[in-house]
Amino acid sequence: MDGPSSSEIPPGEPYPGERRSRLSGAWTALVVGVVALLVILVFVLQNQQSVEVRFLTFHGRLPLAIALLFAVILGAIIVLAFGGGRILQLRLVARRARQQRAEASPPAQ
Repeated sequence: MDGPSSSEIPPGEPYPGERRSRLSGAWTALVVGVVALLVILVFVLQNQQSVEVRFLTFHGRLPLAIALLFAVILGAIIVLAFGGGRILQLRLVARRARQQRAEASPPAQ
């Protein structure tokens, strides 16, 4: 027999096929992505009326759904920029702390 029998697996432990893997995570992400895409498609199809849009020096007419999607994308870009800046800031602080700890500790012999 190739794998452990059910009597050899401790209670509460997952069986060999039950453990999470990268493939199962990718599959879950794919399903969530397809559902999100379908929701966005329904939103766009239900909001076809044209609206006038003005932003800084740009102006024109767009379908309402497209204008709202542009607003969401712009908001996401702003959030990602600030989040990325904060992550970089925290990494720099952590790197400095590691360097100070390494300089303060005596060399191992």
